[in-house]
Amino acid sequence: MIISIVGGTGNLGKGLAVRLALAGYNVVIGSRVDEKAKAKAEEYCKLCGCKIEGLSNEKAIEVCDVAILTIPWENALDFVKEHRKVLSKKIVVSPIVPMVKENGFVYNPPNGSMAESIANILGDKVVSSFQNVPAKRFSNLNEIPEFDVIVCGDNEDAKAVVMEIVNSIERLRALDGGPLSNSRIVESFTPFLISLALRNGMKELGLRFV
Repeated sequence: MIISIVGGTGNLGKGLAVRLALAGYNVVIGSRVDEKAKAKAEEYCKLCGCKIEGLSNEKAIEVCDVAILTIPWENALDFVKEHRKVLSKKIVVSPIVPMVKENGFVYNPPNGSMAESIANILGDKVVSSFQNVPAKRFSNLNEIPEFDVIVCGDNEDAKAVVMEIVNSIERLRALDGGPLSNSRIVESFTPFLISLALRNGMKELGLRFV
């Protein structure tokens, strides 16, 4: 299985790329600039000793089975609309959380949730996941994350694939979060967790249900 991390040059993209490569997946890093994708892929390869390929975002979505969109929320819907013909044939994972900084961080969904908005364009193979994973900690390979990852989707087969991907990462546990409409709840956790950590002088927070 080929997993492309679209726009995967930030902290979440780095964490996903390296940890999924270590789990045995064929991983592609995408970027708007082909040279940047190749440079980041080389950097990540050195971290994990695994093969990771760097391609432009457009090429990355063409070659993959699963596309994880780690692009800024402000640009996400335009990107999806532009590439709907290719993306509608893939399992598309949205970890994207639209939020603004206003007396702390505030959830700012375009319509329902970002995942639902993407699904309105691409169809029911859109799955939401990884929104509440603390990106900086996740990208640090010296830390073994121990978080629960809520996975929401309307296509049970696509959701099962994404849950398997989540569970392949050491000490992550996938939880079935039900239909994609529940993504609006899951997405709203992220700005709350960021604000909670800042207010209480804590490092980045994730979720664990016990």
